[in-house]
Amino acid sequence: MNDSKELFDYWHQQVRLKNRETVAAPGHVDTPTLRHTCTNYDTLRTQPEVLRLEEPQRSRVIAVIKYECTAQVLQRRAGILKDRVADLQSTTHDLEQDKTKFKQLIRALQEIIFGKDQDIQKLQNRISILEAENEALVAEAEGSKAYTELLKAFEALKRDYQKVAKRRQELAKNNQSLGGRVAHTNRFRNQRDAARAAVAELRQQLAQTATENQRLRQENKTLQSELARLR
Repeated sequence: MNDSKELFDYWHQQVRLKNRETVAAPGHVDTPTLRHTCTNYDTLRTQPEVLRLEEPQRSRVIAVIKYECTAQVLQRRAGILKDRVADLQSTTHDLEQDKTKFKQLIRALQEIIFGKDQDIQKLQNRISILEAENEALVAEAEGSKAYTELLKAFEALKRDYQKVAKRRQELAKNNQSLGGRVAHTNRFRNQRDAARAAVAELRQQLAQTATENQRLRQENKTLQSELARLR
């Protein structure tokens, strides 16, 4: 095999690769290690057909074997590493897409949470308004009823006074014949009795008003408890 191309082609076909783990190992692996552990270089260079050759032909053949083993193992390693780079690039691209999706999802969740916070704040504001309106209505109701009760008490006192005045007139007519002292005593007694009756009536009206106010306060507490439960 004196033709160089024929020589290179022959030994190219004799090369066998092995130890793929070392060929595909990450990081730096020196060329002699790849050649000796990942090819059949040592076997090829010590074959009888090589050892029978005379120098310098034998050295030339060993150099060709060395070149072919080194070239093929380096080519295989380059291909594996290139595929790994492509896989890493694809994985990185997928991760970037996932990252973008996660960012969009986080933004959507933040918008939902922020919207919920706004809804909660609106509800709290509405509850505050309802509480204020309730307090105003309760105060208005208490004031209105209290005023109504006072008017009733005043009307009752007015009627009692009219009754007393009428009774005094009747007593005055019926007792015109009595002496001044007896008439004076009767008038005083009648006035006293009328005043006592008026005071008793007023006390009764005030007691009724106090009872009604107490009932309104209890109703207000019940409404406030119900409102708190609804919240």
